[in-house]
Amino acid sequence: MFIVGIIMIAASAVCSVAAVRLLSRANPGAHIPVWSNPPTRSRRGTGLTLAAVALMIWGGNLADDVLGPWVFVTLIVVVIGPFLGMRAWHNRKVASASAASTAAAAATHG
Repeated sequence: MFIVGIIMIAASAVCSVAAVRLLSRANPGAHIPVWSNPPTRSRRGTGLTLAAVALMIWGGNLADDVLGPWVFVTLIVVVIGPFLGMRAWHNRKVASASAASTAAAAATHG
């Protein structure tokens, strides 16, 4: 059952990354907050997030026999890490685009 748990954790990571990609496409020019709801969400993205959580919990329970307490560290690194990293990348991209447009506007009016 350990292998099935690892496969589920990997599938959870894929669902998590796909959910953030859909979330960033739904909010191309807006920051995606970490601790609150984004301006817009897609149904597919929300479904993928729920699937990621379900697979993470189920896979973690199946892999717990072999990994022991390290299963939680594994889940954070494999599933939540890319989720937060992609959000940070999106927010950095939005901030740099906003700064560039502000600088361009200041140059034309200045």
